Amino acid sequence: MSKKLDYSSADFIESTPNWLSKANKNSKFDDLLRNGWDKAMEEGVFRYTMGHLETKILDGPKQYVAQLNVKRATDRRQPQNITSLNQPFNPDTFNFTKIKETEILLTINNTDDEKSSNNKEIKNCLTPVQDRNLIIVNISPLEYGHVLVVPQVDSCLPQILTRKALQVALETVLLSARRSFRLGFNSLCAYASVNHQHFHAYYLEHELVVEYGPVQHITGVLYQSDVMPVPGFVFQTHENSVSTLTRVIHKITQYFQKNEIAHSVLLTRGAVFNEDKTSDNRTVRIYVWPRQKFKGMPPEAFNVAVVEMGGHLPIKDENSYKNMTEKEADSIIETAKLPEEEFQKIKSDVTKIVFEDSEDKNDS
Repeated sequence: MSKKLDYSSADFIESTPNWLSKANKNSKFDDLLRNGWDKAMEEGVFRYTMGHLETKILDGPKQYVAQLNVKRATDRRQPQNITSLNQPFNPDTFNFTKIKETEILLTINNTDDEKSSNNKEIKNCLTPVQDRNLIIVNISPLEYGHVLVVPQVDSCLPQILTRKALQVALETVLLSARRSFRLGFNSLCAYASVNHQHFHAYYLEHELVVEYGPVQHITGVLYQSDVMPVPGFVFQTHENSVSTLTRVIHKITQYFQKNEIAHSVLLTRGAVFNEDKTSDNRTVRIYVWPRQKFKGMPPEAFNVAVVEMGGHLPIKDENSYKNMTEKEADSIIETAKLPEEEFQKIKSDVTKIVFEDSEDKNDS
């Protein structure tokens, strides 16, 4: 039977140690997730174990974390046919209401939230249900502790970010005490393989360049990052509330949805903006990358989804793993880059969205 974790903002862990520190404690959330994940692995819930995984750091300033994970490429569930960012939820295809009970690790619930949504009829479901926020195992894992965070699973929502989903995602990261815990989202047409709202989350015991790379201030809470081959927008929890960040990011992703702009979103611990990687001033960084829609056959070596955009490269075959260089990785990731003119138009629109949100907040 899965466990339930009730939490409040008092349980949030604002800062984790930098990567020079040997301190690496678990929170209650970490203990529940990791112990449940280990038990599921022992009981054969997954399609494969993690004994085959090989890891190396590629030479170069970005220090990409490359991993050979052939079974992830060959043994995972067949991705659904995705043609639009706004493809409706289809209850007849696979979705996370159809998983086995043994795949559910946790139900998480913020007790600060009003319980007004319980026992209401949900738009896409046939009967009134409670709207659970689930953490379930990914049966074809990328790395240790790989889970799916499924907010409001019973609402049967398509893979489109709601503000509630962003809140659950950010709060989930803040519940972990480990600097290695990452969480990411791929929109439809950005390698999302299931059209049911969800995030990927897992532990990766290596520092990534997006945790400390320099950023440039645009306006208000909005910054730009060019540390990866695909430019993107980035926010931090330092001096910003969960409510502010989820409101602003939701407005941006709504704009993306309306304009059929594929996007990937990564939440990771890191240094406060433009401080050294060894700084003890830590934050949660939230990257939002507008990107090319995925079309046709994916690159042979690795897909360009959210973890790859962050510098973690799960590679599909041994030859590619053996010969991968930073230059080649850059060129593969760059296939997701939008034309400069298109990105600048998006940047102008996003800047306006954030500026107007700030003005509205000041007026109120």
